Amino acid sequence: MTEPAEPRPQRISIDAEDVGQGLGRLVVAILDLVRQLLERQALRRVDAGSLTPDEIERLGQALLGLEHRLSGLRDSLGVSDHGPALALEIADLDATTERRTP
Repeated sequence: MTEPAEPRPQRISIDAEDVGQGLGRLVVAILDLVRQLLERQALRRVDAGSLTPDEIERLGQALLGLEHRLSGLRDSLGVSDHGPALALEIADLDATTERRTP
């Protein structure tokens, strides 16, 4: 006699569009976080006086271009600027770091 077959695990019904939008929101959130880090580093360099006026201008243009491209990516993925997905700011990370340091 044959043994009864083990029950198959239930499959999760996943909508490909929902998965794609979720992944899009994650990508936008990570890119926005990187953009914030770049802006903070740029401000530190400007405040330290280590950049020439020409370098400051090019840096500003590069950051504006990055923001423009990120905005276009948000639009194409249907992600809002201030969506609830991974609303993480660099200030949140700084606050966490400051609590850990003596």
